[in-house]
Amino acid sequence: MTNRYEQAFYASDPAFDGRFVAAVRTTGIFCRPSCRVSKPLPRNVEYLPDAETARAQGYRPCLHCHPEAASVVTTSLIETPIGPMLAGATEDAIVLCDFAQRSMLPAQLAAVRRRIGPTVDGTNALLDRLEVQLGEYFAGARRDFDLPLDLPGSQFQERVWAELRRIPYGTTISYRDLAQRVEAGNGFRAVGRANGANRVAVVVPCHRVIAAGGGLGGYGGGLEAKAHLLALEGHAPALDGHSAA
Repeated sequence: MTNRYEQAFYASDPAFDGRFVAAVRTTGIFCRPSCRVSKPLPRNVEYLPDAETARAQGYRPCLHCHPEAASVVTTSLIETPIGPMLAGATEDAIVLCDFAQRSMLPAQLAAVRRRIGPTVDGTNALLDRLEVQLGEYFAGARRDFDLPLDLPGSQFQERVWAELRRIPYGTTISYRDLAQRVEAGNGFRAVGRANGANRVAVVVPCHRVIAAGGGLGGYGGGLEAKAHLLALEGHAPALDGHSAA
């Protein structure tokens, strides 16, 4: 097991966060497996089951990766009319709702594990609420979601995601409009990338951002899913015209 932990630590693998901590004898500091600071020599590292054990042995938490700040993220599949979505929540907030077949999903999960904490399969009260509210939304009985969210990202990403939540149901804006709203000038491609990194699809309505010419633009869940969501909300942009401007 030590060799497996060693491989995970030196690869900064977020999938192992919450399964052990790496304690560095020469510095007296312990880290998450995903910590990206310069790695010590392997002979100077011991692998302990948790932060409590590391503390008991006199180690201090790393100020870079904050190994005691992690929250366990419970994940579960939710079936929707636009395909299955992988949802994730701590006890306090929804942190993930993305398309299960999306090629970017492993990167989204890695971001959740790195920024929030380890993931485990299961369910909790917030995931149940999310499933109910998604069902109401797709049935046309809900326009706004009443759920606590936790979406840590870069400062720019967080500005974009906050602005997305201000776009009303039944309304669309262009990528260029979104760039102007977050004071990114002509950086519509940058806001397009931030849109694509949104980890809570539908609830944070990145589907309401379309191309300036009226086409769909892009969408992580696929253009058919985006068209379905917009049609549900009363819009039917053309399936062509994929420019992100």
